[in-house]
Amino acid sequence: MPKTLALECLLKRIPYNHRQREYLENQLHRVTAGIRGEGKMVRKFKEFSFEENYVPVWNLEMKLNEWAVQIDGLLLTERCAIVLDSKYVSGEIHYDAVNEEYYKKAVPGGEMQNLDNPVFQLNKHIRFIEKWFALHRINLPVAGLLVFTANSCVFRAKPAGALSCKTYQMNEYLHRILRDSPLTAVSHPLADIEKLIAANQVPFKKSPLIEFYRIDLRDLKTGVYCNKCETHRMQRIKKSWICEACGHKDAAADHLAVQEYFSLIDRELTNRKFRAFSGVDGPAAVWRILAKYDLEVTGERKTRVYRVKKR
Repeated sequence: MPKTLALECLLKRIPYNHRQREYLENQLHRVTAGIRGEGKMVRKFKEFSFEENYVPVWNLEMKLNEWAVQIDGLLLTERCAIVLDSKYVSGEIHYDAVNEEYYKKAVPGGEMQNLDNPVFQLNKHIRFIEKWFALHRINLPVAGLLVFTANSCVFRAKPAGALSCKTYQMNEYLHRILRDSPLTAVSHPLADIEKLIAANQVPFKKSPLIEFYRIDLRDLKTGVYCNKCETHRMQRIKKSWICEACGHKDAAADHLAVQEYFSLIDRELTNRKFRAFSGVDGPAAVWRILAKYDLEVTGERKTRVYRVKKR
């Protein structure tokens, strides 16, 4: 389940006065804004044009031993590879060059908020790609660009040590980087490098959200969600689901419930655990529900454990 949907489901299952509600709502806002910013960057790149060969690669999830990275974009050219890091930060951007500290200030009249210096993350991603290229004997220099995607972003000072721009400036900055980079004797065709990157994608193992955010399982509402009246009062009746609150029928309501369990609660599911989570009576009904899904299954009938298959 995408993190945005998982956070939305979690917020619907915790009480309105839960001590972490405000923090989780902020997390949802940040994740949603980040995805929106990455989308703006990808859409702006569609206007990019260059007379030489180039290949963009988006949303890389890669790993070297225990070193895992998520990189928003990588532009492969015959001059260099350019790491693209999207930053959705609204307000005024301030930078203290002496202490290498990076701040934002909500406008107008907002307080200063200390943020992680994005240059360090960009440089980490550049070093990762350089090392990955070296391991695969790919001869291609690596550069980087920070792309600030929020419409209300205002630079008062740009972070030192890396090129930074707004979304509308991105393609011009890419041209500047390429203009200043000499042609390289590329050891692999760009299409082959793209295929090699695709073959080395390693999706991150995401912890269930109650583990990640340290939320007590007992704080969550149980039951199957009704997408009409937004309660968790769907009841299993004759191989279908009917909401006891509003009468809405949804034969596939269990699909979201199974996704929620793996995303919110635990990586392992049993018949008993799903009955406790969903409110379904009787192990036979749960066996029939879980048999519909392409899950990894181990153990005999009474001790059967279900897991999401590794892709």
